[in-house]
Amino acid sequence: MQRPQDKRTSFNQGNKLSKLQKNEGTTKTFTFASGKKVNATRIVIASNELESKTTIHKLNPRIQKSLTLDSVRDILDSIKQEGVHTEGVAIKNDQNVYELLDSSRRRFSCIHTQKDLPLWVIEDTINESDLVAFIQTTQSVKRLSYRELGSDYDVLMKEGGFNKIDELAEYLSLGRETCRKRYAAASINQKLISVFPDCEGIPNSYYAKLAKIEKQLNKEKTSITTFINSIKLSDDDENTCVEDKQKSILQRMENKLKKTTGKVTWKTTSLAEFNDKNTYAKILKSSDNRSLKIELSRLPSEFYDDIVQYISAKINSKS
Repeated sequence: MQRPQDKRTSFNQGNKLSKLQKNEGTTKTFTFASGKKVNATRIVIASNELESKTTIHKLNPRIQKSLTLDSVRDILDSIKQEGVHTEGVAIKNDQNVYELLDSSRRRFSCIHTQKDLPLWVIEDTINESDLVAFIQTTQSVKRLSYRELGSDYDVLMKEGGFNKIDELAEYLSLGRETCRKRYAAASINQKLISVFPDCEGIPNSYYAKLAKIEKQLNKEKTSITTFINSIKLSDDDENTCVEDKQKSILQRMENKLKKTTGKVTWKTTSLAEFNDKNTYAKILKSSDNRSLKIELSRLPSEFYDDIVQYISAKINSKS
């Protein structure tokens, strides 16, 4: 997580990892955004030790609970067949556990395919702004979602004393609209996101639609769990690709909401017949049974007073 005192910067890594030697114990030098140079040593973590000897660094914004076989489908088969070719980068904590700055998807895939994970382990203390800058450069295989990019924005707003998105956008050197979209995406209830396969891989255009759905559900006081349970999410063919499943789920959500929030109509009932066409008393009732209107015209004023008093007394007796 980036702190308000740290500015986001760029990072320049001199050598390409794909060209590195594969022997354990090999060393190399990393140059961070601040200009600091540190040595790193190559190690390999055995597959059966990955869960105990590695964890994800707190600054890594990849949402770990969203990692599934669907979300790593682009690298899973390759790792299963050939292992990992590109080393991850980590620091070693006081408990002798390696905290991964990147490669959390490779780690997840290695655990499921029982493959070893090669790492470059940095041998020095690095300040937070350098780590943030480095992490930003490592998300090239699968870009972070708007939600992941905006996951710390709420905290940054509070820690920085910002009252407007414009202030946060200026601090992060981002366009206001980009900052707003990430902040809004990160604010969507996780339950609405989690129903999608590869939920952090949904198109960014989905977030505005999901935010609208959540807003409508809140307005109607319908729980998200109830809404999700009312949608048939298991109807897709197993052979349907993830992208089509994502599209299908969003469409079902929107269609379901349209049914429950269809256009309200009104039914009018006359309470009495009068000789004067301009005199009338009628009731209008909404089709969703949430609204009732009483319309009176050219009746004696004492009638109005009596009716208002009666309705007031009736409502107050129920409140």
